[in-house]
Amino acid sequence: MAASQQLVRTLLTLSAEVVRRELPEIVEFNKLKSRTAEEALAELVSELGIVYVTALTRQGCSGCETQKPLFRTLAEKMSRENPEKIRFRSYHVNYQDGNKGESWNSKRIFGHAAYPTYIIHVKSHVGPLEIYRSVYPPMEELEKQIKESFELAEFYKVEAETAARSRTGEL
Repeated sequence: MAASQQLVRTLLTLSAEVVRRELPEIVEFNKLKSRTAEEALAELVSELGIVYVTALTRQGCSGCETQKPLFRTLAEKMSRENPEKIRFRSYHVNYQDGNKGESWNSKRIFGHAAYPTYIIHVKSHVGPLEIYRSVYPPMEELEKQIKESFELAEFYKVEAETAARSRTGEL
């Protein structure tokens, strides 16, 4: 009996964690700092058919603070409308006491010039592809670009499946 109660408690805990997934997913940038740009993008853009929307933000950035609630609202809305087709993440760069190391690492990995930067990727059979990038865009523009990216994500998913079949001789 005690074992079954523990199992139920464990299942309930897991369910609660999944249901309360934060949108966008907030990731501290230091989790990526030791990776190459290729490794970081491969980890970030991991599934075919998904549109990945990434916000790069920095501590002390007033524009980042202004756009944070707008990006969260967009993420919640579009995730409700397209739950299986989209992933939102926000990589937050620490910037304390003039220490610019994390910011330079972010620029090395993502190749961006300023904060906040928003990037849209999809995965293809040749790896992650960047669809859109903008510094401080209006959220309406970001939403428009995301919607247009769904078709590309599906196209590259089909292309990857076709390429996989041709490698195995199924065509």
